[in-house]
Amino acid sequence: MSRHIPVLDLSEWRTAGADRRGEITAELDASLRETGLFLLRGHGVPPELTDRMRTEGRAFFALPAETKRRYAVARPYDNGWRGLGALDVGAVDGMAGTHDLHEAYHMGPDHRTGDAAFDAAYYPANKWPDERPGLKATALEYTGHMTRVAHEVLEILARVLDLPEDFFTAKSQRATWTQNVNWYPSLRAVGGVQEGQMRVGPHTDFGTLSLLDRQQGVGGLEVWNEEEGWFKPPFEAGALVVNLGDLMNLWTDGRWCSLRHRVLAPSDSAPDEELVSLVCFFETDPDTEVVPLAVPAGGGRGMSAVVAGESILEKVGATVTLG
Repeated sequence: MSRHIPVLDLSEWRTAGADRRGEITAELDASLRETGLFLLRGHGVPPELTDRMRTEGRAFFALPAETKRRYAVARPYDNGWRGLGALDVGAVDGMAGTHDLHEAYHMGPDHRTGDAAFDAAYYPANKWPDERPGLKATALEYTGHMTRVAHEVLEILARVLDLPEDFFTAKSQRATWTQNVNWYPSLRAVGGVQEGQMRVGPHTDFGTLSLLDRQQGVGGLEVWNEEEGWFKPPFEAGALVVNLGDLMNLWTDGRWCSLRHRVLAPSDSAPDEELVSLVCFFETDPDTEVVPLAVPAGGGRGMSAVVAGESILEKVGATVTLG
């Protein structure tokens, strides 16, 4: 059934025997071929930490605009604050339209290679707000968990493809990633919605996988596959949504989908609804040459290799409006 979205329980996977692991990998593979996502429970991220991360994010977004501007992004692939209207994520695949109705605060890793130009391009400095001193400590703890979870999921995905367990993680020891706190203001706060405008327009993510902690809402997440069109994925409190991005679609030579998804506009039926999503966009080491896998692991689409970081920078540059 197309709308069946599997739930992977990491605590079960760690102790499962070969037969059960075979059942799990078959179920994951079917969903990733068709839609590109699954839910993840048993991930070990403390609920208190998730709540604190969301609380710190809300407090930052509540600061005056002139204060937040001191931490604004300065270029497309950068950390810091983006205000309402800074993104049009549909632009990257030719569906440019109205600007997205959300604010975002971005943070990333502090890897350093010794090559100043390379590091400046791929590991932009974080801009921690003086006004919210608790945000940095909370974010560092939270993103430590996201990196751990991303690596464990990548090991499982390698097993699904019958590859060595470290196939992806060996190329992700200094991976680029961006942790977002996304604030979706209420309809009352934004004052109205233009025709076609959404909190996040239809798009696919650019990396290997994304880890999303979302809040359920009327103006919430929708996902797409060819058989069903747009539909709301199941919501499970405490579970993460794992969705695949463009790099994983290419790496598997089209075997697995890059999830097409969107976040609906605030609704007249819930004019005071405002939501905060936590999403980690995990990529790979930026100088990795992503070469599509051959059959049987790959899908046989004949896609072309890319350098991971160059691909990410090109796509990010097409979605962002500065100023």
